[in-house]
Amino acid sequence: MCSAHAMQSAPAPTQPAGDSPYSASLCPGCCRSRILRRRRRDAAARTLLPRHPGPGAMNAGRCGESGVMSDRASVSVVIPMRDVAAFLRAALASIGPDPEVEILLVDDGSRDGTAALAAALARRDSRIRLLRGEGRGPSAARNLGVAAARAPLIAFLDADDCWRPGKLARQLALHRQHPRLGFSFTDYRHVTPAGEDRGSCFGYWPHFAARHAPTPRNPAFELGEDALAQIFAENVVGTSTVVARTDLLREVGGFRTEWGSAEDWDLWLRLAARAPVGCMPAVLVDYLMHRPGAVSRQAGKRARAIRAIAVEHRQAAARLNPALARAGEAGLLVAAAEAAGRRRSALLLRLRALAIAPSRRVMREAIRGVLTARPLSAA
Repeated sequence: MCSAHAMQSAPAPTQPAGDSPYSASLCPGCCRSRILRRRRRDAAARTLLPRHPGPGAMNAGRCGESGVMSDRASVSVVIPMRDVAAFLRAALASIGPDPEVEILLVDDGSRDGTAALAAALARRDSRIRLLRGEGRGPSAARNLGVAAARAPLIAFLDADDCWRPGKLARQLALHRQHPRLGFSFTDYRHVTPAGEDRGSCFGYWPHFAARHAPTPRNPAFELGEDALAQIFAENVVGTSTVVARTDLLREVGGFRTEWGSAEDWDLWLRLAARAPVGCMPAVLVDYLMHRPGAVSRQAGKRARAIRAIAVEHRQAAARLNPALARAGEAGLLVAAAEAAGRRRSALLLRLRALAIAPSRRVMREAIRGVLTARPLSAA
């Protein structure tokens, strides 16, 4: 399905079953009994040793302090990488030591030593498998991971983000309890490179926050039949928070790289059209903002992609929940205003968004536009 080359090391040679050191002719009596006892002790010892991964594991090293991945992983963690040597260790550490986790590191053309660092880390953690991308961006790299994953569930983690303790275990428990879920996601915290807390995702989106206010009795929930419309109205799904069914990801074709940006939003909408969506409203991920060179900083390109994706999914959202579809349209106008170079155009777009779907957030944006707008003759 992909043309990536796995950076694979050959497995250690195993001894043929017929070439046991004990296969020589044995003398009767005590020698045979002593050797049989040694065989039983050795067999018992072998049951305590980890099994060596087969050639298809693309494992880059030996067993290390994180232990050995079990024969059947419960989840594959897919991490795309490009020039993230400064962040990779922290991201991997946030996964934790669970031996039933498979970690797929997909290098997408790094030039800062990321690939060498990943190889060194893989030699100390046999759960890690290394894949090589083609320099086509993070979504294409994630697709390579989806194609190579062995587990029934896939968790996405960007190399400059970090999971909080218990994040993965809580979502895996949710999927075990509700196996029909196509994917689940959590809230996340925006953090600057200096460590400054810029607030949570769910707190930024008024409709979602009002509908799904977290309570002690509501640690997790299903979005409902209009899940697609909810995600269309407000893109509350952070990629590094998602756990999704592997079979469903492959069924829909993964991330559609032709958009050039916002492919994640398009994928969540397509998944929501096919299966129930779960949510844990707790903040379980730290998302790094404003990293130099990050794809999400390309605001103009992203705004164009979002408009094209919205056209494709608008009717489906409107059929499920017309009010949310209108709110989504308003949000698109606000995004266009933020990307607009002309202040008067930005102000008009914000006012139009306010008319389509009144909300406190849109009103704040409109007021800010009025206060910062230049005279019309200067626009």
